[in-house]
Amino acid sequence: MTKDAMPAQPGFLLSRRHVLAGAAALAAPAVIGSEARAQASKVVISTWGGDYARLLRENVEAPLLQKQGVEVIQDVGDQAPRVAKIQAQRRLPRGSTDVVSVEAVAAYQLAEMGLLEELTPTKVPNLKYLQDSLRSPTYAAHIYSPQLLIYSPERVQAPPTSFTDLFDPKYKNRVGVTDVNFFYAVMGASLYASGTTNDMEKAKELVTRVNANGMKLFPTTDAGGPAFRSGEVDIGLMWMARIIMWQNAGISVKGAFPKEGCVVYVSGMGVPKNAPNKEAAYKYINAMLEPSAQRGFAEQMGYLPTITNAGLTGKVAEQLALPDPAPRLVVPDYGYTTKVQPEIADWWKKTIQRA
Repeated sequence: MTKDAMPAQPGFLLSRRHVLAGAAALAAPAVIGSEARAQASKVVISTWGGDYARLLRENVEAPLLQKQGVEVIQDVGDQAPRVAKIQAQRRLPRGSTDVVSVEAVAAYQLAEMGLLEELTPTKVPNLKYLQDSLRSPTYAAHIYSPQLLIYSPERVQAPPTSFTDLFDPKYKNRVGVTDVNFFYAVMGASLYASGTTNDMEKAKELVTRVNANGMKLFPTTDAGGPAFRSGEVDIGLMWMARIIMWQNAGISVKGAFPKEGCVVYVSGMGVPKNAPNKEAAYKYINAMLEPSAQRGFAEQMGYLPTITNAGLTGKVAEQLALPDPAPRLVVPDYGYTTKVQPEIADWWKKTIQRA
């Protein structure tokens, strides 16, 4: 895997509403309770809910941390409010979060503000198995997935090979892209245009051509599956992990690696500098990087393990096997994307959504 820069992930925009939500958390920092905080065996992880939270319980917490005597409290919610809370609590000697789950771009931004603890193999031994391209001084990558060209094998005769297939006239009004992942689509266009994720002007030209070809926008990632099942769309952009999940759910789709390379989505965990229980936090992240925990997420969500010793076997190993020769996987330049995403978001809204 190559990288434009490290650490990781496209822009995270913090609204005034999220800042106010964080301020509310600051006004009541003892949500968890002082008694729980006094016990070194408890760790609070701020994370997504749904399947992600469930799989953390099934693959990390119950089988690995309980035997170490670590009790886990999941603080479940959206990413923006939990990042805002860490920012709002930055001046407190003790915050309310031990581990924060975020996309890599949010971790980059928190690290730039000096809010994340340094992570080392001394603190988290399993960090030594992390893939080199996913390493960060303050962030442990948990899962990742490349953005592929998704297509219907029944309705697309020859597998697509490049971003440019999306504006081929034969797919007029049959192209689907997820609206919430717009910045990844733009970076995918940039990869074709100049080999980096940073050429926004050329990328906008290519995305405009796809839009003129009748591009349909899915409001959520989940909305793409039914569109391919029903025949509404034939080709588009989607995460490898989601393609595998849809295949396992009986939707006839396949993924193709664009010849110019794939933009990579990364999410993981960090430890706030004012985390009340850093030792338990390190244990949590170390457990998250255990081979068995990584295999659980690979098997049930289709994400690639971030460690080199996961040891995938059977069907999941076949599904997650990368082509030979290995495709170019590109971790975005998060410093750059943080700067330009507000402008690109405005352009997307005015030029693509309104069209």
